[in-house]
Amino acid sequence: MGEEVSFLPPFLSTRFAVRLLGGMFLLTAAVSWLAVGVDFAQLQLAAQLAKEGEIDRTTWLAHWLSEQVVNAVQLACMGLTALAFLFWLYRVRVNVRALGMRKLRYRREWTLLSFLVPILNLLRPYQVVREIWQASDPQSGGPVGWKAVRTPRFLAYWWLLLLAYLGLEVLAWLLFDAAAPLATRRTSYAIGLLADGSAAVSASLAYFVVSGITDAQDAKHAAWGRADPNASVAFDPRDSAN
Repeated sequence: MGEEVSFLPPFLSTRFAVRLLGGMFLLTAAVSWLAVGVDFAQLQLAAQLAKEGEIDRTTWLAHWLSEQVVNAVQLACMGLTALAFLFWLYRVRVNVRALGMRKLRYRREWTLLSFLVPILNLLRPYQVVREIWQASDPQSGGPVGWKAVRTPRFLAYWWLLLLAYLGLEVLAWLLFDAAAPLATRRTSYAIGLLADGSAAVSASLAYFVVSGITDAQDAKHAAWGRADPNASVAFDPRDSAN
């Protein structure tokens, strides 16, 4: 009889990719902290305006320009990092199957769809990442033993802070109006400061999320994964569907 063929996808370490992605998250965090500083400066400027009734035009222009530049850089960093994260997330989800894990609730398509479906995207991306974290754990036993794995708290904090950033940023934008009362603008700046602070902490935690999953998958693969893609493994129809 011929050798049985495995329909599991090949395992590809994301070690190199996660170094780049981790650096992008740290850069995003640094720029977000810079944005916090700009927001604080805007609050001080608003306080000065409330106290003195006027502000030097040169000072105002310098603050405005710094705000525009930092916001543009922050947006660019977030956009590029988000795109890289999606590619990485799909790959680690494929790796979960390559390691022989079964009974996953969320298929590969959810690594993208979970972020695109309105309302559902408030929770589903976290659920997808959480499941990948569990299935990547090298201590989990057997193809379905990963279900008993507990995830660290910072995984939830990462997602909650990201949602906080998005919600607060929208609120700050809705409140801000150059013609609005000074008190309203100060509230907008304060909310923007909280939003950027949330973004900075969330991006920092994201570094540990991506590095944690990658480290776990590499360790699992080294310990008992499908090290040899040509090895004889019994075919299971579910392998090609997940």
